Amino acid sequence: MKKKFLALAVLTAMTASIFVGCGSKDANDKPKEALVTEINKPVTIEMWHYMTGKQQEVFDGLVDEFNKTNGKQITVKAVSQGGIQDLNKKVVTASQSDSLPAIINVYPDLATGLIDQGKLFDLSDYINDPKVGMKEEIEKDFIPSFTDEVKQWDGKQYGMPLSKSTEVVYVNKTLLEKLGYSMKDLENLTFDKLAEIAKKAHDKLGIAGFGFDSSSNAFISSLKMDGKDFVELNGTINVDNDWVKTFMDYFKKENESGAFRIPGEDKFLSPSFSNQKILMYQGSTAGASHIKTNGKFDIGVVQVPVFEGKKKAVIQQGASVFVTNNTTPEQKYAAYEFIKFITNKENSAKFAVETGYLPVRRSSADTKIVKAAMADKKSLYGTLYPVAEESLEYSYYTPAVNNAQSARKAVQEKYDAFVTGGIKTVDDFISQLKSAVQTSIGRR
Repeated sequence: MKKKFLALAVLTAMTASIFVGCGSKDANDKPKEALVTEINKPVTIEMWHYMTGKQQEVFDGLVDEFNKTNGKQITVKAVSQGGIQDLNKKVVTASQSDSLPAIINVYPDLATGLIDQGKLFDLSDYINDPKVGMKEEIEKDFIPSFTDEVKQWDGKQYGMPLSKSTEVVYVNKTLLEKLGYSMKDLENLTFDKLAEIAKKAHDKLGIAGFGFDSSSNAFISSLKMDGKDFVELNGTINVDNDWVKTFMDYFKKENESGAFRIPGEDKFLSPSFSNQKILMYQGSTAGASHIKTNGKFDIGVVQVPVFEGKKKAVIQQGASVFVTNNTTPEQKYAAYEFIKFITNKENSAKFAVETGYLPVRRSSADTKIVKAAMADKKSLYGTLYPVAEESLEYSYYTPAVNNAQSARKAVQEKYDAFVTGGIKTVDDFISQLKSAVQTSIGRR
């Protein structure tokens, strides 16, 4: 099911006076808009996102700052659509009626379908433009795996990273030391060492020693350690192989012994970790704010474990910002200028530290706000950020396959059913998972 991605081909009837340069034709031999790089009258654009609570508060503050200081007569109206699923539904509906806003904050798998339909604008010409471009910044400063993720459509860059995270292992240092270990024992952590400590936690403390906050990430990252993508862009599904059988049998054994556990009805392990019912767990950096120690224990953070003989792999996730084709040339330029603003060094740092996400630029580490967070001994963000930053050197992203989120949900369900005994054999697990994933990515 190989994707064919369409190039931008929007014909406008607007006067040539608003364009800079002459029109040209794209690969489909259709007239292509020339870039607008100046705005001569007020322009208002709307952005849809899924942020709520503290995240929305921080983002709204940055939007207000842009509106007051951009000096280009641009006004951005940021609108929360609820959770990510609510946003996705509204985006799909709006795309069908050509009523999308100028900017959407979505995951790449949803972007794939929109690109196929010609709904999203390729930012490459703006990025490479000598006057307003940011090609050098992207190449030298942005986290490579973040920007590579939004360039996986024939090399065209349809988006820019914004709400990004990766995974780390949160550790109850107090209980770890009670077992006779230190944080140094968790450096270059292997699953063999992890299982040893987890077993002692179960035997001596009566609690599980380890768990994955996301069962789908556990499966996908373990597969990636062997160099395989869960699902490739051409639709190839890599779940039926000897390595899958090996690591899934391993996870089942550790869960049955009580050394490992899954979240279960809680959905996430942060509540159990906060209540000292689990020694450590692998979870998103963006979920750190949900951990509450109430002063009863100290927290440590380390990089994720790796299987002996395999390569380190940690997932990077989160939504990016995309510009739509339901816009005038001036609105596209306005959207691009806002994206430049929201992803600059200072704003990326501010958004990250105050929301729990990661900065999308390396240089954000040199900002006052990040340095202050790292110097604050009471700040969990300051503890996890250096670990996450180093982990990003071997991070990966999942290919933006159609309905990837639905496929991931299938992994979550089948993984949990197998390790808890609902699915009896690994062969049945593979058969059921492959069928469920094929159904998901084939759905339109």
